[in-house]
Amino acid sequence: MRNEREIIDRVLQIAIRDDGVRAVVRTELLPVREYLHAYSFVFVVRNVDDYDRDIFESCLGERILLFRADRNYPEMFPDTKAHLMVFRDGITITVNAMSRDTFLAKYGGSRAQEDVWIGETYQKLLDKDDALPMVDRLVEGQTLFAELPSEAAFLGACDEFWWVMKTLAEYTLREELPAAMYYLNVSVRSLLNRMLHWHLYLQSGKPIDVGILDSNLEKLLEETLFLLYRKTYPDADCGHIWEAFRAASELWHRVAGMVAERRGFQYPSAAEENMLEFIRNLKHSPAFPSGEGGSPQG
Repeated sequence: MRNEREIIDRVLQIAIRDDGVRAVVRTELLPVREYLHAYSFVFVVRNVDDYDRDIFESCLGERILLFRADRNYPEMFPDTKAHLMVFRDGITITVNAMSRDTFLAKYGGSRAQEDVWIGETYQKLLDKDDALPMVDRLVEGQTLFAELPSEAAFLGACDEFWWVMKTLAEYTLREELPAAMYYLNVSVRSLLNRMLHWHLYLQSGKPIDVGILDSNLEKLLEETLFLLYRKTYPDADCGHIWEAFRAASELWHRVAGMVAERRGFQYPSAAEENMLEFIRNLKHSPAFPSGEGGSPQG
C-alpha cells in the first residue's frame, strides 16, 4: 500500500503538469486508521468543465471504482466535478475540481462546527499564481460540540420528537418496514443525538468531541444510558421495532429530563404522557387491526 507521501507527491505531479490546475488543497485531514486510508484534494482550476472528463483513469494507479458524486448529487457539488476513486492497493482518493470562487465560498470562512459527515480541515499544497489566501485549517472543529439549548429550542425538540415518534408508530402498526426504519434511524435518532449532545455538554461543562457520525457516544455516555441507546437499534422485525420505540421513549425521558433540570426548564411531561396515550390508542383504532405490529408499551 502506498504511503501518504507517495500519494501527495503523485497528485502534485499531475497538478504541476496540468496548466489548467492553478492550485491544490488537501482536505479532510483525517488521521490514518485501520481500514481507512483516504486522501481528499481540491484542484482549483481555470475551467471546471474541462474536468468533467475522466482525467484520472490511469495516472493515479490501478483504479477499481470511480464514483462521480457531482452527477448523482449536483445540488451538493455546485460548480464542481467530484471524482471519488478506489484503488487496488487499498487507497481511496477524492479529487474535487472547482473554480477559485467556489473554493473560497466553501473553504474560505471560519467555522467552529459544521453539520457534515467529515469535518472541513484543509491545507494548501500548491498555488501557482499565489492567488489563494492562507486558508489552512489544520484543527478539526466539526465534531466539537459546545451548544447550550435555549428554552425554545429545547421545547421545540421535545415537540418534534413526539411528532416523529407518532409517525414511527403509525408505520410500525401498518408494518411498513422501510418507512418505519427510516423514521427510527433518521428522524428519531437525529433528535435523540441532539438531546444527548446537550446532555453531555452540560455534564462536562466544556466542548465535547462527539466524533464523526457520533462515533464517540459509547465512550462519552454513562454506561446505563448507552446500553439503553443500543436498544434503539432493532432488526427488521416490527415487534423489535416496538422494543426500540420503548427504549427511545425511556432514553428521551431520562436525558431530556436531565437537560431540563440543568437548564432550569420545565420538561413537558404532560405532552409526553398524552402522546404515549395517543400512540397506545392508535393500536385500537379501526385503521390498525387489533394486535397488528405489536404494542408500543408492551
